Amino acid sequence: MLITCLTRLLGFAVLVALLPRASAAAPKFQEVFDLVRTNLGGLTPAQVEADTLQALQKQFDGRVLIDAPARPAAIKPEGPPLEKTAVLDGAFGYVRVSHIAPKLDEALTAELSKLGGSAKLKGLLIDLRFAAGTDQRAAARVADRFLATERVLLTVDGEALRATTKTNAIQLPTAVLVNRHTSGAAEVLAALLRQNQVGLLIGTATTGGIRQFKEFTLSTGQRLRIATGETKFGDGQSLPASGLRPDIAVTVGAEEERAFYAEPYRLFGRTAATNAPGRINEAELVRRFNAGENPDPNLSAVAPAFSAPQVRDPALARALDLLKGLAIVRATKP
Repeated sequence: MLITCLTRLLGFAVLVALLPRASAAAPKFQEVFDLVRTNLGGLTPAQVEADTLQALQKQFDGRVLIDAPARPAAIKPEGPPLEKTAVLDGAFGYVRVSHIAPKLDEALTAELSKLGGSAKLKGLLIDLRFAAGTDQRAAARVADRFLATERVLLTVDGEALRATTKTNAIQLPTAVLVNRHTSGAAEVLAALLRQNQVGLLIGTATTGGIRQFKEFTLSTGQRLRIATGETKFGDGQSLPASGLRPDIAVTVGAEEERAFYAEPYRLFGRTAATNAPGRINEAELVRRFNAGENPDPNLSAVAPAFSAPQVRDPALARALDLLKGLAIVRATKP
């Protein structure tokens, strides 16, 4: 690893000098570094140190991170962990999580009670898109709220985090929205909800690479975070390095996704107006009714039947349709 790191940093000349000796015994890092720092042409000692730090972080592939003191929000987000709550289509609870925080489980339970609880709601949408956080214990406590029986959820720093036996677990059909920006403890929460069959994942693949970090403060005020181990789930498996794959994939452009995330009811752009000459498809018919337009002079006597606002956010709409379908199945099931 030393040879690889120095090779990337200093180039072919250093590799040629070190390879013959490496076959007998690997050189000591400090010895090589001091000689390179004081003798390498074209770079000052400070530049060599800076380049070495960059190469070191790259070599360890996200397991060693140095964060500037000016970016604490990236490590410990502030503000309420529940950014938004609502009832969609009169019967489906929606909660948007901005970050995973210590009392998120309590806030979630309280908000669900305000929205009507299991007695009135037919389903629940948990939006973890653009959510982050580092508190994996808090993620486990949120998942515990949905589970009625005891089981191991996570192992963090050698400690097994368990769900407890309870009679008031949240028992609602659930859909979990994720995307490429779902990271950290939010990604752990999504994995726990899916692994314990609480709900399906809808959206795009998450970032992956969840690890447990130990944090140190450097003399410069910067934070050095070193990965001390992987997050293990109850079955002993680690979160996939490539991230979580959604059960239902919904591909949306980055700009469109943020726009819909901010305004889920807004109609962005226009769809094709026709399927064939002289005919309009159902989506265009709905759009024209919502816009107050007359879709067809021959339909002027028909009263607008689509007065309620409709969710335009593709991932949210797909999740809502899923819960509606489940509600119908549950209502008709003997």
